[in-house]
Amino acid sequence: MAELKKRSSKLHEMACLALHCGLRAGEIFNLIWGCIDFDAGSILLVDTKGGKNRTVYITELVKQILASKKKGKPTDLVYTNRKGVKVKEISNAFGRAVTKLGLNEGIEDPRMKVIFHTLRHTYASWLVQNGVNLYTVKELMGHSTLAMTERYAHLANENLKNTVKVLENNLNTGKDSASSNPVIQMTTNS
Repeated sequence: MAELKKRSSKLHEMACLALHCGLRAGEIFNLIWGCIDFDAGSILLVDTKGGKNRTVYITELVKQILASKKKGKPTDLVYTNRKGVKVKEISNAFGRAVTKLGLNEGIEDPRMKVIFHTLRHTYASWLVQNGVNLYTVKELMGHSTLAMTERYAHLANENLKNTVKVLENNLNTGKDSASSNPVIQMTTNS
């Protein structure tokens, strides 16, 4: 992110929207001022890839970034190119930053390379790694099916393991007394 900021503040801002809110590049390009609700801390994305509207919630960093920009009319785009026209693709500066940092060095499989969309995947991964359930991740990402979100399920394995540890700790707290152990209660009461 620091390398992006050195190259282009606009590209850095767009990357923050992808990384902190899970926005697709096209959703960033189509973002208008009238869809940003600073009080609610949200952005309404209109007619997204799935053809539906969805609300995303912004982090404090994204709120600061957007609040610091010169606001236009509600129908004005938040991001335009140098000519004031809608941005149609991510700047080549993103690829140059990735190359400078060596993030794709030695990676042959194009699916494994760092591209702008990787930021959106990182957002979803962070959510799952922090214990957010897959249905909520699906809704935040705007996926049309849960199957699309399930690619992140393996990241929840540590959370699942920790959940069983919580159960084990609770069960072990009362292990001296058969009446306080729910497993024993179920067995003796059935």
